[in-house]
Amino acid sequence: MNISKRLVVGLFFVLASSLFMGAIFEKSGAKLKVIKAGVDEKGNPVCVNKSQVYLFKKDQAQNKIVFFYHDAQSPEAFVTKSFSDGESLDSYWDELLKNW
Repeated sequence: MNISKRLVVGLFFVLASSLFMGAIFEKSGAKLKVIKAGVDEKGNPVCVNKSQVYLFKKDQAQNKIVFFYHDAQSPEAFVTKSFSDGESLDSYWDELLKNW
């Protein structure tokens, strides 16, 4: 392999690794565009985006945040995110307000 091919291959790997660096660093859940992705109690797929959320509130007593979102099938659609302690709740809340 001559020097120009090595240089091109090396440059390709440097560029490819720089594009995928975001996967290495942990991203806070508050910065993500999706609040919940998974299935509901009936097994139907559910994905709640931040663009669907019209109200969210912090419940300090129970260490959770409640997100109310628009859903054509249910006028009272909401998702709760629970936290183990008040400190993690406060840090998530601050990050959520900053990056909404």
